[in-house]
Amino acid sequence: MLDVWTREIPSLDRLTEGIVERIQMLARFFDHSMEVTLAEFGLATRTYRVLGRLRYQGPPYRLSAGQLAEGMGLSSGAMTNRLDRLEEAGIVRRLPDPEDRRGVLVEPTDAGHAAWDRATDTQAGREARIASALSPAEKEQLYSLLRRLMGAFPEEVRDAAKRSKAKTQAADA
Repeated sequence: MLDVWTREIPSLDRLTEGIVERIQMLARFFDHSMEVTLAEFGLATRTYRVLGRLRYQGPPYRLSAGQLAEGMGLSSGAMTNRLDRLEEAGIVRRLPDPEDRRGVLVEPTDAGHAAWDRATDTQAGREARIASALSPAEKEQLYSLLRRLMGAFPEEVRDAAKRSKAKTQAADA
């Protein structure tokens, strides 16, 4: 494919385009692998994201519904609907916020923790098997090189990409 494009666009840097194409393809492969893993455990991506956001907080893994909505780029109405479904499924529970009598804190249930742990462990194992194609030194080198490439993007591009991702996640609501 790159041969065709370099024939059609002689100024095209074949090596750079090959790097970009492979990174994009790897992203699709990893995304698909995650979708398969979540399906195996009966988790929707949005459920996994809520649980992940709560786990990221560290013990006791609680956030207000408003903080959760803001962090996920969701409206309060969309967050309420999502939490209703997750609470009904036994994945999260709502608790009164002791610091705001109108507020609600959200935390994973034991079942929510277990589902997130199983899916994460399974996916991490799959990713480790893929990465085992590289030696430890190659992994370190690739990690450093990719980090350098990420840093080469102007800050406004990185910020715009983050906002775009948040909008996409909100649309999944």
